[in-house]
Amino acid sequence: MNFDLTDVQASWQAKGASLGRELARDSAAAAVVMGAARVGLLDPRADLLAVAVAVDAMASQSSTAAVVFALHSGTALALTGDDRFSALFRGETVAAIGLSSDDVPVELGGRLSGRAPWVAPITEHGVAVVGPRRGEEREAYAVSLDAPAVTVETVTTAGLPGLVCGHVTFNEVACIRIGATLPFMILIRILMAAAGLGMGRRALREALTAARAAHTAAAGEQTVQGLLADAATELDAATLMTWKAAYAAGTAYGSVDGAQATTLLADASMAKLAATSAAQRAVERATQVVGADSFRQGHIVERLGQDVRALELFAGRTEALRAAAAEDRLPHATP
Repeated sequence: MNFDLTDVQASWQAKGASLGRELARDSAAAAVVMGAARVGLLDPRADLLAVAVAVDAMASQSSTAAVVFALHSGTALALTGDDRFSALFRGETVAAIGLSSDDVPVELGGRLSGRAPWVAPITEHGVAVVGPRRGEEREAYAVSLDAPAVTVETVTTAGLPGLVCGHVTFNEVACIRIGATLPFMILIRILMAAAGLGMGRRALREALTAARAAHTAAAGEQTVQGLLADAATELDAATLMTWKAAYAAGTAYGSVDGAQATTLLADASMAKLAATSAAQRAVERATQVVGADSFRQGHIVERLGQDVRALELFAGRTEALRAAAAEDRLPHATP
């Protein structure tokens, strides 16, 4: 793979950073998606790495906007080619996705019944993609959030203000069968990894600014230098894993067999593991460098500490990510 961004990918990166600066920290999901459409960040022909670097750049400015953009874009790209969802790429409809598999609804005769927890972002006219069970398998189904017999219980979250999450209950609601859940999972994990990278970079930037202001980043202040260097090293390593996963998934997407899909899921899972861990440690190190000020409510490092927690839970918990990576990377025992 080529580690240099193309002109198009660099343009998406710049647009992501610009839109992140423009949007308020608690911007509503619809405003984020409409803004992305306005600046040209919703495109069914976009390659996945371009979207990933845009999410990363956006997250360094606004965590919430980046997570909304990641969830919407990942879902929209998985639905590319289906004319029924073309409004997603015009910013007219916001895509939401079920972020937990702890509880899933049931599909019977083209209708959903049951509960899907932690669906985000919740909007008035959004399209939610959930993964009910169909026999022993799970498949993706799309349903309108404002359809009759859909009940939403919104959840107040500790971080990511503006991202409205909710537990959604369906009572024989008409739905559209899309296909396997695996493509959604691969895309969302890669883009959530990219969001984590951006949050980690913002934490590192704040720590470096504080260190320079206090003249503790100069030679001789090895403790501070070490904290900053470790954060930068881990973020760079996680970036390479995320770019690798995005490049592989973007190149093969739409024409993968079972074994290749398992490998792509492992790449995506390892990228999310690495990015989540690097982001969390970057925030911890920024807290040490900034000092007591970071404990003040509303301080950017304090806010990042809340925001980064969502990465641990969304699009696969740590245990699920490890299992996906182990299934492909570790040799299977032979009898």
